[in-house]
Amino acid sequence: MANKDQMNSAEAYREERKARLAQSAKKNQKKSEKHRTLANAAKKIVAIVLIAAIACGLAWVVIDQTGAIKKLNTVASYGDIKISELEFTYYYTRQLSNLYSYADYYAQYGMDMGIDSSVSPDEQNYGTDEDGKEITLAEYLKNATIEALQEYMILYHEALDAGYKLTEEEETAINDDVEALREEAATNNFSLNAYLKASLGKGVNEKFYREQLKMEKIVSRYQTDRNETITNSYSEADVEAIYNKDKDNYDAVDMRMYTFSVAALTAKDGESEEELAKRQEAANNKLKAEAEALAAASTSEKAFLTQVEKLEADTKSYDADSSTNMAESSKETITSYVSEDAAKWAFDDSRKAGDVKMFTIGEADAVTGYCVVYLTKTQYAPIAVDVRHILLSFLEDPSDTTSTPTDKQIAAAKTSADEIYKQWQAGEKTEDSFAALAKEKSKDSGSAADGGLITGITSTSSYVESFLNWCFTEGRKPGDHGIIESSYGYHIMYCSKTDFAWKDTIRSTKADEDFTKEMTELKESDKYKIEKNDKAIDKAVDSFLKTYKKNLALSNSKA
Repeated sequence: MANKDQMNSAEAYREERKARLAQSAKKNQKKSEKHRTLANAAKKIVAIVLIAAIACGLAWVVIDQTGAIKKLNTVASYGDIKISELEFTYYYTRQLSNLYSYADYYAQYGMDMGIDSSVSPDEQNYGTDEDGKEITLAEYLKNATIEALQEYMILYHEALDAGYKLTEEEETAINDDVEALREEAATNNFSLNAYLKASLGKGVNEKFYREQLKMEKIVSRYQTDRNETITNSYSEADVEAIYNKDKDNYDAVDMRMYTFSVAALTAKDGESEEELAKRQEAANNKLKAEAEALAAASTSEKAFLTQVEKLEADTKSYDADSSTNMAESSKETITSYVSEDAAKWAFDDSRKAGDVKMFTIGEADAVTGYCVVYLTKTQYAPIAVDVRHILLSFLEDPSDTTSTPTDKQIAAAKTSADEIYKQWQAGEKTEDSFAALAKEKSKDSGSAADGGLITGITSTSSYVESFLNWCFTEGRKPGDHGIIESSYGYHIMYCSKTDFAWKDTIRSTKADEDFTKEMTELKESDKYKIEKNDKAIDKAVDSFLKTYKKNLALSNSKA
């Protein structure tokens, strides 16, 4: 029998996709969440800052609390660009915060990144150095910060050399962020500068913070523009030539998959290794026979599902249809979840719908399972759809999954959707006018700023069913529009583009490759050559960790 305690590969694949989508959505958190994080950090750190001020002499406090020394100490340089201890510590803190945030978030999906956010970075290992020696998380972060800062400074100064300056819109956004943070500080009885210092470290004041926001805006826009320029440099003919050279890399198949997972046996009292190995082999052979029986009985898709349901009869709420479905599976996906042999078999030109085969997962001396693959659609080129949408949510917070909307809220959302839809239809009725309305009216914080645009949607994307159904309705074409309802609210939809998914994939891949090559050349150039002051860097890290551990102990004592 299959190991029912272990998620089958199809389910694992879907969970991973959900995690990737969730992680992507995380990048679009509301500003208020960022401010609340700063508020919590300030409450934890401020006591330590004040204690340090009392313990030290007044003259030292004036210098130290303003971060004057940190601003003057150069810890690294990239060509003529000097990095102060203050800048290094600021970005080191961000690297740590992001890493812990990712670790905590992925943990919700049962994915262990090997990081414990409740432990100081210098008290846990994370990876190895170039010589294969284990290093602490603190050491990893130090190296990662130096490398990330180099790339960040390259992008910023290349942007300046190209004439980039803050736009009026960006200046307004920065002012809005700072003022919102000032209000947040006031609610916690801080001035903005005291709040920033307590939250982000000594020397971080409004001027420094604004400069970082300015750099972020310019770097982000420059990166976007460079990516767009490189992407558009590949013509339709270029992209098609790449696709035709290796279609297997970009096409997909539809299939169903069921996995029989091997359970590793443990030795009984007095049992020798040889006896255990024989017993394991017998158990594996029995499991393999069950997998072969499923393959033999799968004379049709219906027969496959019927047999799987029998195998999972004892599993509550098991749905064979959804659990075995592996639509739009790439060669890479099949190789990852089954084997390279399975991928080659599925993409063989002789394949036809209804073909079925059993594959061994793992190496001959380390078998982890047996997988039955039933092909429902042979190799084809998947379609990708770009849409714009305007979300009129039932609830004030669209991400609220705990509250149930009232009939009144549902009706209000419908009325708003109808009114906005009519407004758009009565106007120019163009994609640009739709995008303008989306920026103004949509409650989807992840896409509103881009005019409601969501790109590269495939039939297996992790969106609600009604949303996907609209995108992939037969005959869907650019310019189509309408209203749909989902669990979030009402969506006014506009189809922006439909095309083969491989076109965007190839352009994106080539753009990434070209951009990486461009960055590598700049990193290796004399203009941005790294010069490190290792002693100063180590001192900065030690200083940060000392405060961090005090703060962690204080936080744990109050928990």
